[in-house]
Amino acid sequence: MPKSLTCGPILLQILEVTYTPGHTDTSIRFMAQRRIEKHGVFLLPHLRAGIDLLDCGCGPGTMTVELARQVLPGKTVGFDRAAGQFAESERVALQEGLPLTFESGDVTALPFGDSSFDVVFAHALIEHLADPAPAVREFARVLRPNGIIAFRSPDWGGFVLHPYPADVQQAIRSYCDLMLANGGDPFAGRKLAALLRDGGFQDVVSTAAYEVYEDPFLIAEYLAEQLNRTNHMSAQALRDWAHDRDALFAQAWIEARGRR
Repeated sequence: MPKSLTCGPILLQILEVTYTPGHTDTSIRFMAQRRIEKHGVFLLPHLRAGIDLLDCGCGPGTMTVELARQVLPGKTVGFDRAAGQFAESERVALQEGLPLTFESGDVTALPFGDSSFDVVFAHALIEHLADPAPAVREFARVLRPNGIIAFRSPDWGGFVLHPYPADVQQAIRSYCDLMLANGGDPFAGRKLAALLRDGGFQDVVSTAAYEVYEDPFLIAEYLAEQLNRTNHMSAQALRDWAHDRDALFAQAWIEARGRR
């Protein structure tokens, strides 16, 4: 039987938090394929016309555009550390006349006033923060009373891969190690609910879902590109694995929702 997915020891000292996926063309294309009906379905029942929404860690903004359509005529803001990846989403928003803007900056020092939003959404963000608590405090500050906060992050302890030979196991462990060395947390998903409770949120609910990649080359290349900089053999193992006709990559996502 395959070994359970664990990360090896980290020998590097973390001097600065680094966003592991980077902002390469491959990474941006990968993020842009996410859709709210799959990645934000747990939030959809809590959206309504006219509310104001902040999408924090929005990446290229594909889901932000979809969220903006859900809350019209309310305003939507997409926020991410890296500017320059919003161009296509800004074009779509302008074309459709959506009240949607994009801003860049630090999630621990949001440039918004107190009680500015009814909903704060953070998808695939928390796992890249060395200390999420300051960001959670900022999310609470910009939320209105009874506002909704919704997190979604992967948990690398629940992934299912097939086939799962030793070199692919090593590739997954190497990626986990890279995240940890960069100051991230590959097991952030399981901690989301506790993070919200510790942040003072009420009515916290946690759910989980699997995402199965119909095209294994998509996830294999996304991961291999990061590994190629530090572990070429593991990167190649993932690329080779994607050619197997039975290749299966099921990614575990954990969701947590609460109320201010």
